[in-house]
Amino acid sequence: MRQEILRYLGYGADAAADENTDQLIDRALREVKELAEFKYVYASFDYPQEFLLAHPAYMEYLHGSEGYLLCATTIGIAVDRRLKRLQMEDMAYAVVFDATAGVWIERKADEFEKGLPYPSLGFRFCPGYQGTPLEDNLKIANLVKANKIGISFLDSGLMIPMKSMTGIVRIGGDSRKSCAGCVAREGCAYRRRGVTCYYDETMKDDETMRR
Repeated sequence: MRQEILRYLGYGADAAADENTDQLIDRALREVKELAEFKYVYASFDYPQEFLLAHPAYMEYLHGSEGYLLCATTIGIAVDRRLKRLQMEDMAYAVVFDATAGVWIERKADEFEKGLPYPSLGFRFCPGYQGTPLEDNLKIANLVKANKIGISFLDSGLMIPMKSMTGIVRIGGDSRKSCAGCVAREGCAYRRRGVTCYYDETMKDDETMRR
């Protein structure tokens, strides 16, 4: 998890953090673990919702699947409150805390999905990937009743708590994240540092990272 946090903080693939940053990460991990209240809700479908048909990236992701899950997850409002306070008191630590919380929710959602009763699940495709509309967060949230786990939306479309996300998870077939089809590929700051914007245990073998 530490390497993922460093990636969020802008470190390159082989870069090492200094002692101060390491201490801030340790502190943030302890705090996020204490404050986070992980919740996850999902619903399964065997037919495409209308919003999925409106963007080819969704249908490409779902091609060959046996259905899919729509999901929403959050780590709760206490993390938001702590971050807002830190942004007024200690901006350097606030940046590390924010990155740590972002990694925390991703990893907790990954772990939860691995425990679901499906033989094979793809990666979590979130609105915003490959140019898909961020407005689809609200559509997914409504379909899975994300309000039951405390997720709401501002008029701007921002999710509350901020450390929340929605996504689509294909059932069956072979699909994993790749830089190849991303609309931001050419100008991607992550690729320039030799890393990806996502966690992938096999990414060192991913040819798309070496092109």
